[in-house]
Amino acid sequence: MSLSSVANQATGSSLPPLNIAMVGHAFMGRAHGNAYRQANRFFDLPRAVVPYVVVGRDQERAEAAAQKLGFLRATTDLDAVLADPDVHVVDVATPNDSHHAIAMAALRAKKHVLCEKPLAMTLAQAKEMAALAKKQKVRVGLWHNYRRAPAVAQAAKMIARGDLGAIRQVRAVYLQDWLADASVPASWRTSRKACGSGAHGDLNAHLVDLTRALTGLQFESVCGVQQTFTRQRPDGRGGMAKVDVDDAFLFLARFQGGAIGSYEATRVAQGRKNHNCLEISGEKGSIRWNLERMNELEVFLVDEPRDAQGFRTVICMDSVHPYAANWWPDGHIVGYEHTFVHHVADFVRALHDGSAFAPNFDDGVAVQAVLDAALQSAKDGGFVKVPR
Repeated sequence: MSLSSVANQATGSSLPPLNIAMVGHAFMGRAHGNAYRQANRFFDLPRAVVPYVVVGRDQERAEAAAQKLGFLRATTDLDAVLADPDVHVVDVATPNDSHHAIAMAALRAKKHVLCEKPLAMTLAQAKEMAALAKKQKVRVGLWHNYRRAPAVAQAAKMIARGDLGAIRQVRAVYLQDWLADASVPASWRTSRKACGSGAHGDLNAHLVDLTRALTGLQFESVCGVQQTFTRQRPDGRGGMAKVDVDDAFLFLARFQGGAIGSYEATRVAQGRKNHNCLEISGEKGSIRWNLERMNELEVFLVDEPRDAQGFRTVICMDSVHPYAANWWPDGHIVGYEHTFVHHVADFVRALHDGSAFAPNFDDGVAVQAVLDAALQSAKDGGFVKVPR
């Protein structure tokens, strides 16, 4: 019996399978793997999502990950996976420096691709990936999963229908504290060669994507400043490793049309664990969302009676809110992992019916253009125009 037949039996479904090859199996691999297992259980989809194969650098660890995450098998042979006609989607869940090479190889093999963020190390790489995806006529997606928190999708809906009027300002922060302690060991996330930048590419990338998804604003120019507070960290072998990426990165933004914004990403904000927060102000009101209270949307609208005005909290977990009806009764909240399930469900539908899916690699190019311009500004000083 072929592995594809085993996949069909494993799903217990008569739907045509959509076999996933996931490259990488650490933090993001766990989140993605869970989403692949849950998507068909909570969403009525036209394909049966099959966790098909895990690709890793070490066979023993890859096999352990496959067993734990519910994949049918594991391998270290990416070339063989890309040559397998039963592999439909390649998920790139690896450190930043390998996104380009793996995604390009998958695209050349005419596989659909989902890629972790940021899309690439540079704008040139991102553009190359987006161009090849178009040439190969395959579907691609970028794992900016916060777009698919129900409250975020609801905020986008409200802004699109004009509840806030014209957008004037965006205030965005992503605050963490896991590198505040100088004794925390170095990792690939503290090496420019592996990740490109620190808090900037890791956290500001999310803020930039959320801004674009929620408001539709286009970044015109940016002005950035960065700081590294701990320049050496234990390397795990008794020595010290150089830290050559930012611990904190702030930038100002001007948007086409006249709106302005401020952005702050840091890994050294004591007491902040995963404080991803946007406040968007328009002519007719404001909306605020914070990942640490991810089911809540704070809303202020000026057309409410003056004596009753103020921010009110909307719990976006009723059946009328995006994605919520697929889960639990009204008011029963969801969590971080559910945003990945939503991402998978939307991607499967888009594959089936040819509808648009975002964020795609063009969105990744747009985000990378902002990140690169801000890095250039932090180096040279002053506002830098965001390239198109």
